Amino acid sequence: MMFRVSSAVLAALAIAMPGLAKAPSPEQADIVVRAGEAVDMTINDQPMRFRLAPDAISVPTINADAAARAGLKPSMIGYIYVIGPEKIAFRTDNVRYGPRDASFRRRTAFSDRQLVSGADGIAGPESFPAARTTFVLRDPRPDDRAVTFPLDREMGRSQTSVRLDVGGRPIYAAFSFDRAESLVTATGGRWIADANGGQFSGGARAAPILYGVSRPVRPLELARPLMLGELEIRNLAVRVSDMGSAEGIAEGASAEQDPNEIVVTGDSKRKVPNQRLYIGMDTIGHCASITYDFAAGRVTLMCPAQPRSAAPR
Repeated sequence: MMFRVSSAVLAALAIAMPGLAKAPSPEQADIVVRAGEAVDMTINDQPMRFRLAPDAISVPTINADAAARAGLKPSMIGYIYVIGPEKIAFRTDNVRYGPRDASFRRRTAFSDRQLVSGADGIAGPESFPAARTTFVLRDPRPDDRAVTFPLDREMGRSQTSVRLDVGGRPIYAAFSFDRAESLVTATGGRWIADANGGQFSGGARAAPILYGVSRPVRPLELARPLMLGELEIRNLAVRVSDMGSAEGIAEGASAEQDPNEIVVTGDSKRKVPNQRLYIGMDTIGHCASITYDFAAGRVTLMCPAQPRSAAPR
C-alpha cells in the first residue's frame, strides 16, 4: 500500500474529511470484524459491503461499479497512487453513509477500476465512526495478553499506523492480514539493514502490492532481530526499486566477506519520503485480535508469547 501524492493533495484531503459529524451512538461505539470479512454499510441509500483492513488507507475506496450504483460524482479533489511505474487516478465525492437518522458523511474515493474482490470497497480501521475497531483473528485463549503501542498520527488521513524507530529514523508500520512476510519500502530497508546487520539473502521476485499490481522485492536476513516492542518482525522483504533506494544493502556473504558487513551509502540531501513497513502474518499470526482505540490513542494486540523463530531473520 505504498503511494505518492503531493502534500497539497494530502492537505486538501485532510480539510475535506472533517471529524465525525456527531458523536457515535451506542450502537456505533465499536466495530468488530473477523479478519478478511466485510461489514455492511450504505452509501446514498445503496447497500455496500466494505472489507476492513488494518493496512488500508483511511479514505474509504470503492469499486467502479459500486460508485456508479451509488451515483458518486467526481469533485475537484482527487489523487494518484503511484505503485512503481503504475499510476492509478482516483476521484472523490463527499457522500452520505447510513440511514438518515444515524448518518455521517465521508469523502470516498473511486476510479475506473474494480479494486477490491469479494466486496464493494475497502477501508481502514479509522474510516468510519467508532470508538474502537477490533479485528478478530481467532477465539481468545487463557495465555493471551495485551501488547500495546501508541497510535502514530504522523501519517494523518493517509493510514492508521504505529511508529518504529530505526537508528533514530521513523518507519511507519501497519499490520497486514494479506501477506505472510513483512514488507518494507526501499530506503527503510536500508536503514534496517544498517541498524540490524542485514544483507540480502535471495534474488528479486514479484510480490503483490495493491490493486493487482506486483513489484520486485528481495528477502532481507538480519544478524540482530528487528523488534516492535516485544514482537520480533519476521520474514522481512524489501521493495528494492520503489519509495527510495535500497542501494547499500550488502549481498549474502561470500567466502571473503564478513557475513555482517554492510556497505552504507550517504543519504540524499533531498527530503526522504515517509518509509512504510507492512507487518505480516508470520509476525502477528499467533495473535487473537488487534484493537484500535482512537480515544485512548493506542493499538492493542492480544497475543500469547511469540513462538520461537526457527528460520533466519
